Amino acid sequence: MGGYFVLLIFVYLAAQDFFLCVKSASDTPANCTSPAIRVEWNTFTDEEKAAYFDAESCLLKAPAQTNIPDVTSRYEDLVGVHSSQSDIYADEDTWHMTGQFLAVHRYYLHTHETLLRKECGYTGLIPYWNEVPDAGSFANSSTILDFGGEGAAHSGYEVLSGPFANLTSHLGPGAKNTEHVLTRRLDADSSLYAGQSYVDGVNNETAFANFQKNLFGTLHDGGHAGVGGDMLNIMTSPNDPIFWLHHAYLDYVWWKWQGDDQSRIHDLTDAGYETQGEPATGYVETSEGTVLSVYNILPSITVGDVLYTKGGYLCYVYV
Repeated sequence: MGGYFVLLIFVYLAAQDFFLCVKSASDTPANCTSPAIRVEWNTFTDEEKAAYFDAESCLLKAPAQTNIPDVTSRYEDLVGVHSSQSDIYADEDTWHMTGQFLAVHRYYLHTHETLLRKECGYTGLIPYWNEVPDAGSFANSSTILDFGGEGAAHSGYEVLSGPFANLTSHLGPGAKNTEHVLTRRLDADSSLYAGQSYVDGVNNETAFANFQKNLFGTLHDGGHAGVGGDMLNIMTSPNDPIFWLHHAYLDYVWWKWQGDDQSRIHDLTDAGYETQGEPATGYVETSEGTVLSVYNILPSITVGDVLYTKGGYLCYVYV
């Protein structure tokens, strides 16, 4: 977990202006009377799992629609959105270790789910992976096994089985894009950070700033480093489709901590800056007006639009 964790803790974001248009919460009906329900992966039937994999494969086969360099598929459009705004090597990562970390990933999950449903005919919702039972033993995780398990040591930990066997990625690893096969190298020690004691520690925080910081350094890092391989690369970790289940789990933890408590939902006090590096105009605190972008895959929105999962722009809950 070491190198990845150190990078995440000490690399701070530099400003970028990618935003072409902003969708205000006022553009969406401010009601959510029948929220959709996201569930845990292991509650899916075999048919539901197959439908999810089919939809993901659809995105992997569909042509790219953005102008992000080196992307070759609709799925890689999503990876490119993440990597282009997470460039730790150029000090231009605006998605991690900022005040909008959880908010922008909630928006990113929504973007992925929207593409699955609107462009690939998926009728379900993205699932999450409850990592607590698997902490310390990701090798025995039924979720990871469903996604093809650990990569083969004899081939550089390339994933050679399951629905994403021999999946070729064109972004990463790192800032240099090189065609490579999806890799996964599990780390039992790192996966311990997914354990119940760490979940309890996160949930015991009463201020959002501390909640987000604690979650980032334990549950978030533990999941990424525990899976390893492509997931260990901060820029292009969405190359591994299990990324979505991991981040949906983090969103679930945040959703549960928020509840319907408006003071928690809107608490951004001391959450952090919009950027890692200091812009010429000075640091700006993350606020509900901070703009979030997915390069026009969906219209840009603001942090305030996604703070509440039943706020109108979003309309879902977890069970």
